[in-house]
Amino acid sequence: MRSLLTMLGIIIGISSVIAIVSIGDSMKGVFDDLYKDIGKNCAFIYLYDIDEVRSTDYFYIDDIKLLKERFGDKIEYIAPSESVRSDVTVNRKTVKLNMMCIDYGFEKVQEVKMLYGRMIRKDDLERKSKVIVIQDTAALKLFGTENAVGKTIRVKINDNLEDLLIIGVYKVEVSPFVSLMQGQNEYEEGYVPYTTVFSKEYPFYELEVFVGQDYSVSSVGEEVLSYIAKLKSRNPENYQFYTAEEDQASINSMLGGLTAAVAVIAAISLLVGGIGIMNIMLVSVTERTREIGIKKALGARTKDVLFQFLIESATLSAIGGIAGTALGIGLVMIGGSIISIPVVVNPVSVATAVGFSMIIGVFFGYYPAKKAAKSDPIECLRYE
Repeated sequence: MRSLLTMLGIIIGISSVIAIVSIGDSMKGVFDDLYKDIGKNCAFIYLYDIDEVRSTDYFYIDDIKLLKERFGDKIEYIAPSESVRSDVTVNRKTVKLNMMCIDYGFEKVQEVKMLYGRMIRKDDLERKSKVIVIQDTAALKLFGTENAVGKTIRVKINDNLEDLLIIGVYKVEVSPFVSLMQGQNEYEEGYVPYTTVFSKEYPFYELEVFVGQDYSVSSVGEEVLSYIAKLKSRNPENYQFYTAEEDQASINSMLGGLTAAVAVIAAISLLVGGIGIMNIMLVSVTERTREIGIKKALGARTKDVLFQFLIESATLSAIGGIAGTALGIGLVMIGGSIISIPVVVNPVSVATAVGFSMIIGVFFGYYPAKKAAKSDPIECLRYE
């Protein structure tokens, strides 16, 4: 019982460190999957560091066409980063709808799981067709069925009421953890041609770009900024090319720093556990004074006694480390199953934690072991 209570400090410390590091690695995995869905070739171009913004500094539909022609397959997709919102009412059922303004070919750069109908095509953009592709949940709420293709909804666009024909219904698959992170979203989603919503004179602050898979995102970004700067009679520094990969690196760096800081705090309990081991070993040396005297009288060398107590303290720490590792992994597994995320357990961190626990056992067990090894056998035999 005394040994078990002594190991509790090590068990709690190791399990805390393992759990925290595993949670951090798991969170990185979740964000990696999110950005994998977005696409590492995704980027945004927007106005940046301009003291006096002119109307010509913004992006227009003609600018988007020029960029498509200039860069060809280097730019796989480009469109305004815009959306419009409107309440939609059908048979006294009202849904808040967020309509993302897209170009044709959006489904080639982003995974869109179509259930019924089709996505927006090139002719929809050219004709400024009043069409929409909506989420399955929106269709179900408004019409009582997911297959709402061919039905019409009335939305408010630019202070005007417009009737949009539903040409497709798609499904969004989101993990429960992502839903928990995003919280309760009151808006349903949909896609509309951006030319239907905006006129040629409408100024856009930001453009969404997907660089071709065969090209470097950063190099294409530099070319695009240089071209835009000449087009707008500005410097390349007046525009920003921000990639999803940079955003992901920033989040991973933040998560890594936070995980390391919390893990260091949790590791303090390992030192407390080490002090507990030193305490119990000192008590053990005192209680076994006569045993030490008998061994030394029978020929046990100083290093034999030293190694005996060092091995005992290291064993206590190792057992505590293994138990703590099992407890930490178990907690992470249970937590991951509850919030439905894939759990990542780094073998290196596990091995490091167990090895560190043994080092702590040896370090804090050395003083009691040395004290026992240097005991005078005559004094030990006299000890009551």
